[in-house]
Amino acid sequence: MSARWRILALILTAQTFANVGPLGLPAIAPFIREDLGLSLIQAGSFLSAYYVGPILLSLPAGWLADRWGILKTMVAGEAVLALGLAAAGWAGSFPILIALMVFAGTGYGLLNPTSTKAVIAWFPPSQRATAVGLKQTGLPFGGAVGAAVLPLIALAVGWRNALIVSAAGVALLGAATLFLYQDPPDLPRPAPGAPSSSMWSVLRNRDLWMVASATLIFAAMQTVWMSFLVLYLTDVVGLPVLAAAGYLATAQVTGMAGRVAFGLLSDRAFAGGRRIVLFIAGIGSALCSLAMAGIGPGSSPWLLAALALTFGFVGIGWNGVQHTLMAELAGARTAGTAVGLGLAVSSLGVTLGPPAFGWLVERVGGYRLPWVSLAASMGLALVLLGFVREGRRADR
Repeated sequence: MSARWRILALILTAQTFANVGPLGLPAIAPFIREDLGLSLIQAGSFLSAYYVGPILLSLPAGWLADRWGILKTMVAGEAVLALGLAAAGWAGSFPILIALMVFAGTGYGLLNPTSTKAVIAWFPPSQRATAVGLKQTGLPFGGAVGAAVLPLIALAVGWRNALIVSAAGVALLGAATLFLYQDPPDLPRPAPGAPSSSMWSVLRNRDLWMVASATLIFAAMQTVWMSFLVLYLTDVVGLPVLAAAGYLATAQVTGMAGRVAFGLLSDRAFAGGRRIVLFIAGIGSALCSLAMAGIGPGSSPWLLAALALTFGFVGIGWNGVQHTLMAELAGARTAGTAVGLGLAVSSLGVTLGPPAFGWLVERVGGYRLPWVSLAASMGLALVLLGFVREGRRADR
């Protein structure tokens, strides 16, 4: 195995372990809701709180990775994430749990853009979207593991111990990263004494802002599905928690496949075109949300499985292509900063989407209008993507 694929395997494993606990939380939300006496909005807000960290840290983290190096920034992110998840397992109230999830999210805010910069540095443009897509399969793969395993641990020893176990996995991979990661020999080095100019070149790039703003809506839709699917299937369809969590795990698995497939489509079928893949993902996600509006008690398990499979593929699979487009629009030297900007802006959608969806559900007394509204919001995202000048990429 070549060095670049060994590094990708290490980063993918780290990315997977980092997402088991946070993305597995919605699968054990009913247990936490019962234990802490939470409302529907509170029970659907765990991922929103977690992604406050990436809002705050993703842009500085990308800049740190560009300025101070990949290894230190990645390991610091894994350490903070592990500490936050472990502490969340001891939370005695909703405010404390939310505060600790925000803290844990700052670790992911350090890790995610930095690991993307590492993949961009190791792989040539002809393999880049595929490699970043593979790296980003760690998110849905970790989510699938969390959705499948955390409810079993929670049933056996409680939801608190489930979070502590997930934290131990992150700590283990942090140690592995420290000893096994290395930079490619040709990684561009920043010019000394010019950190602010690289940040400014990213912040004034209108195409980066267009992509980031569009994928804010993509991310909001993705997180609403992950946050409310189990709650919706248990409260409205009447499924037991383990059965509902199985559909969430299914969506995460097909999301993993989608990230690889969309990367291959972008690199090969569309000759490096990134926007077309995002258009396909956005339209597919909107159609799935419209279909979900018609789901109710007695819905066929086959229909539920088909929706989970399809949304996972299109609604989660877009992420690696977005990272690649952001990095290429900025160029290799400021790739970390550009990806950090994209994550900071899209994480705002992650934070605001689920509470807004939960508020609308409670306001109108049902899920149908919220699902339709979620689908309609994708129209704005596609309009924003239409204004992106993909031909002006700095790194072809």
